Amino acid sequence: YNYRKDLGLAFFVALLFTAIGVYSSATDVAFVRSILGDAYINMTLENIANDDPMAVYKKMEETNMFLGITVNNIKVALNCFIFGIIFGLGTIYMLMQNFIMLGSFQYFFYEKGLLWESARTIWIHGTIEISAIIIAGCAGLVVGKSILFPGTYKRLTSFVKGVKAGLKIVISTVPFFIIAGFLEGFVTRHTEMPDWLAIFIIVSSMALIVFYYIIYPKILYKNQLKNE
Repeated sequence: YNYRKDLGLAFFVALLFTAIGVYSSATDVAFVRSILGDAYINMTLENIANDDPMAVYKKMEETNMFLGITVNNIKVALNCFIFGIIFGLGTIYMLMQNFIMLGSFQYFFYEKGLLWESARTIWIHGTIEISAIIIAGCAGLVVGKSILFPGTYKRLTSFVKGVKAGLKIVISTVPFFIIAGFLEGFVTRHTEMPDWLAIFIIVSSMALIVFYYIIYPKILYKNQLKNE
């Protein structure tokens, strides 16, 4: 709750770079390939031609996919946190990389007339995964802010406090990355599932994130005020 403004800033930065990714993809035909790579684009075009645009989620064995994606996402989150030491600029750079890619990715499928097909599939795991990356970005911004704006504390004292707070925030994302990895490895691949089930998973995932990181901290804060 104390770092809700940092979370809001991380969300705004993520939204901004997603919009940049969408706009750049819409105005430059070569942009999507420069971001996602020729290999991925060519493979996806082949999958679309084979009437299975989301086939990429079915190619790897479930457990290996779950473990590989979970470990990679946790690394991304830790980098968002650690690079906050560069006055928060490293964290913003990490968010830029991830969310320009997200915007480009979604525009690519929109351009192919597959926005709904991609969204109902990708956001099964992406709702928690993307949210957790934003929260890890918040952790990095907390570190950066502690260096730039120490307030009444000595800069070193402020930095130590910022690192401790940011570390708690980024560690809290690990269980969510495990959930997201499980969904991507074992659930997302079932593209034949009915729309209502995909929507249920997406809405439930968003409700979980909103409750744990926005509503629950506010409840704890209010209870703390009552007990003082």
